[in-house]
Amino acid sequence: MAEVRAYIDGLNLYHGARELMAASGSTEGWKWLDVMKLTQRVCPHDEVISVKYFTAHLSSPDHDPDLAQRQQIYIRALEVQPTTTVILGEFVRRRKRMPLVRNPGRLAQPLLSLTRIGARRHNDGQTSVPVWRAEEKGTDVNLGVHLLMDAFKGNHEKAVVFSNDADLREPIRMLTQDLGRHVTVVNPRGHSRPSASLQEVSSETRRLRAAAITSCQLPQEVRDSHGVFYKPSTW
Repeated sequence: MAEVRAYIDGLNLYHGARELMAASGSTEGWKWLDVMKLTQRVCPHDEVISVKYFTAHLSSPDHDPDLAQRQQIYIRALEVQPTTTVILGEFVRRRKRMPLVRNPGRLAQPLLSLTRIGARRHNDGQTSVPVWRAEEKGTDVNLGVHLLMDAFKGNHEKAVVFSNDADLREPIRMLTQDLGRHVTVVNPRGHSRPSASLQEVSSETRRLRAAAITSCQLPQEVRDSHGVFYKPSTW
C-alpha cells in the first residue's frame, strides 16, 4: 500500500464533471463533491494522505447572484476535512475584443452598427466585438509547483492529478521521467479522450465515471468551528 497525495484542478474537475453528468442524463445532486472520498475511490489499494484542491474565487454574474456564496460554502465544507487543503488563485475579468464566429460580411455591417455593440470590421474582413472575458490565473502554476515541491521533499510515493489540462505536461514529465515517481492522471471529462499530451508523460491515465461522482458526496449537514451549515439547496 503506497502513500498517495492528490492534486485537483477544481474548475477543470467541475466543468468536466458537469459535461460527464449531463452526458449520463443527470444534472442534479453531484456538485457537493467529497474530493477525499473520490480520491480514495480512484486509489482503493493505496493510502490517501492528503488532497490539495486548487481553485479561484468566483464572482457572481447578474443572472446568478448567489454563485460566489455557494462556492464559499463548498470551500468551507472541503476545509472541514483536515487532510484537504484549498489553494486559491484568482479570476481576472478583462475587456477584450474578439472576432465573431460567423463573419456577417459587408452587407450586414450597417445593421451591426445599429445595435451599438461596438462591432468593428478589420482589414482582413473579420468582424470583432468587445466582450468581457474571465480568465483563471494561477491554478495550473500553483498545482505544478506543489506537485514538484512535495516530490522534492519526499512527501509522496504516488501522486494523483485530477485534470485534463495539457499545461501540466512539464511538471508531470519531470516527476515521472526525471524523478522516477508514479503519477496517475484522472481525466474529469470521463466521456471524452484524455489529453494526449498528459497521456504521453503520465504513469497511467484513468477516466472519471458518473457513478463515482454521485457516490462521493459530502453529508447534507456539515459542522466546523463556526457552527453548522448545509449543502446549497440548488445543488
